Amino acid sequence: MKESSETYLSHHTGSAFTGYFKRLIHTFYLPGNAWILTITSTIWSIGGSMASPYQSLLFYSLGASPVLIGYFAAITSVITALAQLIGGYVGDVWGRKRAIIMFSFVGVANNFILFLTPSVTFLIIPVLVGAIAGIYGPLFSTALTESMDPKMRPRGIASYSFINTIPSVFGPYAGGLLIAHFGFVEGIRIAFLASGTFGILGISYRALRLKETYRPKNVTRFRDFWHDLITESTRAYFRAERDVKLLMYYAVLAAFGVGLTSSFSVLYFIQALHFPAYLYGALVGITSLIVMLLLFPAAKMAERIGLKKSVLYSSLSVPINQFFFTYAKDISELVTWSVVGGMGSGLLGPPLTSLQSDLVPKYMRGRIMAMFSAIPMLLAIPAQILGGYLYSVRPIVPFVLSIPIFAVSVFILSRIHEPSRLEA
Repeated sequence: MKESSETYLSHHTGSAFTGYFKRLIHTFYLPGNAWILTITSTIWSIGGSMASPYQSLLFYSLGASPVLIGYFAAITSVITALAQLIGGYVGDVWGRKRAIIMFSFVGVANNFILFLTPSVTFLIIPVLVGAIAGIYGPLFSTALTESMDPKMRPRGIASYSFINTIPSVFGPYAGGLLIAHFGFVEGIRIAFLASGTFGILGISYRALRLKETYRPKNVTRFRDFWHDLITESTRAYFRAERDVKLLMYYAVLAAFGVGLTSSFSVLYFIQALHFPAYLYGALVGITSLIVMLLLFPAAKMAERIGLKKSVLYSSLSVPINQFFFTYAKDISELVTWSVVGGMGSGLLGPPLTSLQSDLVPKYMRGRIMAMFSAIPMLLAIPAQILGGYLYSVRPIVPFVLSIPIFAVSVFILSRIHEPSRLEA
């Protein structure tokens, strides 16, 4: 007896979906600690993706001017940079796990502080606490990549990013709906409350299951800590190869461009373009969806053409995307900006993280990875302050100024050599 058309369609559509799902599972690569870090970060992101896109809007709604928001961003950069330098050193001399767990909980606590902050006068408290929590950032990246076979790192980073990005497809829109229903201040506060609640769940599980990835042979005495922090971090930088330094210069310039614009995108969208917050959230969700769809193609691209070419080609989208944003006036142009941004982020993320890890020997990886975060933050401080002043004069100016800066950073990437990917 022949199958009905409905039965045939159901059977073969189901088979196609099952086949795709099996291929996707086969493509995933998250061994050991990488899986623990991924799932706990994703749980936290369920709430975090609802709140984080609107933090500058919360500051503005509580009474902070664009100039003050720029200064808050600069303060965050200073403290986070110093904290990450300390964290990178601690990770190399004491191990990774303790700092990751401790300061993950500090980050969770900061969500509740933001929920309770009553006015602009008290905003300095969550700014400081959030910056200190950043100490675990480079150690998180280090522990994640050290759990992976070097040859499989692009795929592993893609797997992490794919899962961790899922909440960002829906969370920003949900946060925008909270704003539409409860108003700017109360809506964003509720989003931060959700972020803290999911953070407790995720980080508690991380504390129970995470394993140490690096046990140093020598433990530095506390009285020698600060001296060794400066001297050993400096020595690690000067011992680094030429390509590591070029990648650092790229990170500095890119951070300068981001510093000019990142705190003001949501303000520009709502104030200058006069669109509702939930539409901004929807566009952020579109970007996240595009990122997810391109993560595994990015890993395959890196495996096929190499890390350098993958990073270089993907980074070209950044100045192009800023150009689109400066000319966007209607929803179709903003959707183009969202899609191009997602394409750039999705294709750039896995190969860039892998390139950083592959260029640095393991014994100094914690310190150098911390420098990749800390030094760009420090040197981007003038950009964050300048961005606040420029936005106050004319909102479009910081976005226009960032375009040539991103273009120069791409040129620096072109000078890097393809690394050998045989080290652990």
